[in-house]
Amino acid sequence: MYRLCIASFEPKLLEKDLAILGTKHKDDFEPYWQDEKDWLCIVEFLPTDNPEARLFAADIIGHLVGYANLTNTRSLALLGDPDASAYELLFSFSSPEEKKEFLNLVRSNEDMGNEYIIELTPPTTEEIRNARPLATVLPHDVLTDAMLTAVTLCARTEDDRAVS
Repeated sequence: MYRLCIASFEPKLLEKDLAILGTKHKDDFEPYWQDEKDWLCIVEFLPTDNPEARLFAADIIGHLVGYANLTNTRSLALLGDPDASAYELLFSFSSPEEKKEFLNLVRSNEDMGNEYIIELTPPTTEEIRNARPLATVLPHDVLTDAMLTAVTLCARTEDDRAVS
C-alpha cells in the first residue's frame, strides 16, 4: 500500500479553496505528516559560489529522493540556514523494513556510504512541523537536477526489475 503522494509543485490556492481548509492563509494548516513516528534528517549545503559543489549536492539529493521513492518513504525539506545555503532533508518511513532498505540503498552509493548514514539523525518536532514538499523549499536549479537524477534512478531500477 502506497502513501498519498505530495505534489511537487506550489499549488495556486484561491480564497474559496482556503475557506474549505478553514483558513485564510495557505500556510495556516497543520501538516498531516507531523504525527508520523520514524524520521531521519540530513543537512545538505547548496553553495551559490561553487557550481560544481552545488551540482554534486543536487545529485546527492536526487539519489536520496530516488531511494525514498523506491522505498515508499516521504521526503520533505526545510531551509536550515539561509546564510550558509543549508537545507534539511527529512525522510519519514512507513515501516522498519522500508527504512532498512532506504539505508541500504544509501550505503550502497559510493558517494555516500556508511559515513553518510552516520550523518542521518532524527529531526526535532519543530523541524517536522515546518517541513514542506521539496518543490516549495529547494532552489529551482537544484530541484531540477535532483529530480532528473531521481527519475533516472527509478527508471533504471524499473528496467532492472523488468529483466528479472
